[in-house]
Amino acid sequence: MATDDCDTYLRIETEGAVCEVPVARLGICGFGRAPTNSVVLDDKLASREHAMIRRNASGHCTLNDLGSTNGTWLNGRPVQAPTQLKSGDRIQIGRTTMEFVQEAAPVELPDLMAGRTQFFMDQQLVSAMVIDIRGFTQLSAMMGERAIAAMMADINREAGQLLDTAGAWSIKFIGDAVMAIWLHPANALSRRDVVTVLDVISGYQEIFRLAEKRHKPPALLRFGCGYNVGMASVGNIGSGAVSDFTAMGEAVNTAFRLETATKDCGCDILVSGDVFGALGDVRIQPAGLIGVDLKGYDRKVAALPMNFGGVGQFLQAFLAD
Repeated sequence: MATDDCDTYLRIETEGAVCEVPVARLGICGFGRAPTNSVVLDDKLASREHAMIRRNASGHCTLNDLGSTNGTWLNGRPVQAPTQLKSGDRIQIGRTTMEFVQEAAPVELPDLMAGRTQFFMDQQLVSAMVIDIRGFTQLSAMMGERAIAAMMADINREAGQLLDTAGAWSIKFIGDAVMAIWLHPANALSRRDVVTVLDVISGYQEIFRLAEKRHKPPALLRFGCGYNVGMASVGNIGSGAVSDFTAMGEAVNTAFRLETATKDCGCDILVSGDVFGALGDVRIQPAGLIGVDLKGYDRKVAALPMNFGGVGQFLQAFLAD
């Protein structure tokens, strides 16, 4: 079902030599002079953080210029907005030329639950994802109210577009955190549902990298993420003009607790073991599940810890036939 990372890569020409750099699934490939980039360019015409490519879950790759001094060029034209790549495209950064190669065309994952009768209930199986910025209080104090507000406005606007595209049923921005809810009317998940959430997490990394270039925060933007599945009360909660669609219950609370626990576990993401138990189109028990102590719980909760760099590798195994 999944294409291998080696099917998507950059063929780079430097000083008469050619090398191939893979673009990982749900990964970000950065270019520039800084040693933290995936592709380090020894070129004075390149900025330290010059450009990046993100590959989403279906395989589509997007090229972004990161406000570089000399610009990023695609097929002879300057890149002025996020641009989707196609195989054979040529990218120019400074004196470095590279060709984008994608041997297997991106394929949207099928929705195996499509076509089933869908209806709303008081109790509904939901996916709950919570993302929270690390060290936000200190960051806010260092940047000042106006600067942090401008940066968060950009982040939340782009995150809202990302979540809307991903089909989130309810989106709540709570200070520096966001909660997103997806409904599963068939009361089961498909692998496609899990990939959708992982793709959103990958997209958040892209949003944060762009925010760093625009707003120049005093520290790199980092976030933690909790992802859980379970039954919740869903509906139009509230009254009059302040009513809104949302979900309430233990499944949502657990997602918030999992995000908080990422700090103690030393990871970026905690995925509840219940996510894998709710799958209806495959049976999988991933290696690496741990027992996590959550605040307010008298028992450990099974969860899979992940760091952002390992999401693509996990996805590869998760989608393997």
